[in-house]
Amino acid sequence: MRYKHTLKGQWSVLLLLSIATAIELLDGTAVNISLPTMADYYSVDISTVSLIPLVYFLVISCLLLPFAKIIEKYGTRNIIGAGLFLFTASSYLCAVSPDIKLLIMFRCLQATGGAMMAAGVPAQVATGFPSEVRGKVLGVIMGAGGIALAAGPAIGGYITHFLSWHWIFYINIPIGIFGMALTMYAVEDSRIKSSLKNFDYAGVVTLCAAMTSFLVILSQGSSLGWSSPATAVLFFLFVVFAVLFAYCEKRHSDPIIDIDIFKNPGFSGSVVFLVIFEILLGGVEFILPFYLESVLGMTPDISGLYLLIPPLIMIIAGPAGGSISDYEGNRLVCSTAGFLAAVSFVILFLSLGNISANQIYLVIGLIVFGISIGTVASSGANRIIEQCPEDHRVTGSAVSNLVFYVGMSMGTAVYTLIVQESLASEMPGITDVNSISAGLIPPGILTSAMHQIYLFSFLLAVGAMIISLLIRDREVIDEP
Repeated sequence: MRYKHTLKGQWSVLLLLSIATAIELLDGTAVNISLPTMADYYSVDISTVSLIPLVYFLVISCLLLPFAKIIEKYGTRNIIGAGLFLFTASSYLCAVSPDIKLLIMFRCLQATGGAMMAAGVPAQVATGFPSEVRGKVLGVIMGAGGIALAAGPAIGGYITHFLSWHWIFYINIPIGIFGMALTMYAVEDSRIKSSLKNFDYAGVVTLCAAMTSFLVILSQGSSLGWSSPATAVLFFLFVVFAVLFAYCEKRHSDPIIDIDIFKNPGFSGSVVFLVIFEILLGGVEFILPFYLESVLGMTPDISGLYLLIPPLIMIIAGPAGGSISDYEGNRLVCSTAGFLAAVSFVILFLSLGNISANQIYLVIGLIVFGISIGTVASSGANRIIEQCPEDHRVTGSAVSNLVFYVGMSMGTAVYTLIVQESLASEMPGITDVNSISAGLIPPGILTSAMHQIYLFSFLLAVGAMIISLLIRDREVIDEP
C-alpha cells in the first residue's frame, strides 16, 4: 500500500496522521488527570477507576494488528475515517454515561475507533515515506502527539476544576469531525487484497483472551488473592491462550502477525525495550494525579500543570530524537534515553518526603523524564521498523504501535497493583482493598507506594538501557 505524494498529499496526509495520533493522546492524558475526580464522582476504588484507562489500552492492543490486516482490503482512508467516526460518537456516549459501568463500556467502543486510527498511522509511515526520512516523519507525528500530551493535562485539569470531567470527552467531537473531513480530502483509496476470506479469526480471539487474562491478573490479583482459585484459573487461561495463539499463527497461511520475526534478537530486543518505556509512561501518567491531589493537596488544574511538563518537553525531544537517530543511529539515542529515564526516577524519589523543600526535585525529575520519553517516541519506533526484514515492514510498523498500548495497559495495571499491595501490607485489618475508595487512601500509604513505584521504575529503566546497548544498529549489522 503506497500513497501518492504530491505536494497536497504529502503535507495533508502528514497533518491527518498527526491529528489521528494527537486525538488519542489528548484523550488519554486529559482523562488521566480527572481519574481522582471520577473516582469520587462514582464513589469507586482505585482498581475500578483504573479500568477507564486500562480497557482503552487493552482493546486497542487486541484490535490493532487485526485492523492492520483489514487495512489491506479496505484501505487506510476507509479505516481511519471509520475510526474517527466511532471515536467521536463514543466520546459523546462517554460524556453522558450515568454510571461507571456504562462509561467503561463506551470507553471500549472509543478504543475500537482508536485501534482503527492506530493501525492506519504506522502503515502509512512505513509504506508511504522513504526510509531516509521516516525518522523525521515519526518525529513530526510524535511532536504533534507531544503537543496533545502537553495540552491534555492542562486542558483536563482546568475542565475538571472549572466545568466537569464530562467535558473532557466533549472536546474530542470537533477534533474528530475535522479529522473525518481531512481524511476524505487527503487520503486516496488504496487496497491490496480483494477479500478477507482467509482472515485469522483464531489468532484474534486467542490474542485477546491471552492479553485480557494477563491484565486481569495484574490489576485484580491483590483483591482476588494471589493463591486463590480465581487467580490460578486466570493464569492457566493466560498460558493456554498464549500457547494457542502461537500455534495458530504458525499454522495460518496469513496470520495477523508472523511470529517468526521475533526470532530476530534485534527485533525482539527493540520490542522489549519500547514496551518497558511505555510501561513507565502509562504507570506514571496513571498514578501521579492521585499523588499530586491526594498527598500534595493540589486541585486538578494545578496538578495538570505539573503533568504538562513531560509532554511539553516531548515536543522538542521527539523531533530532535528522530533527527539524531537518522544520522547517528538508534542505539545511541535509545541507550541515552534509558540512562536519562533511570536518572529521572532517582530525582523523583528524592522529591518524596519533605514536600515543600524537595518540590524542585519533582519538577526536575519530570523534565528529565520528558526528555527520555520524547527521544524514545520516535527512535524506539523507528528501531523496530529498522530491525524488520523488508517484506515485514507493515507488520513491524504495526508492532511498533502495538507496544505503546500494551505497555500503557501494563503500566496502569502494575502501578495499580503496587498501590493495592501497599494497602494490603500497611492496613492488614482490611480484608478487601477494593472496599477503600480511591479518594480515601491515606496519604502516608500512597507516599509509601510511590517510593516502591519509583524504585521499580528505576530498575526497569536500567534494564531498558542495558537491552538497548546490546542491540546494534541495522546499518552496522549489514556492513561487509
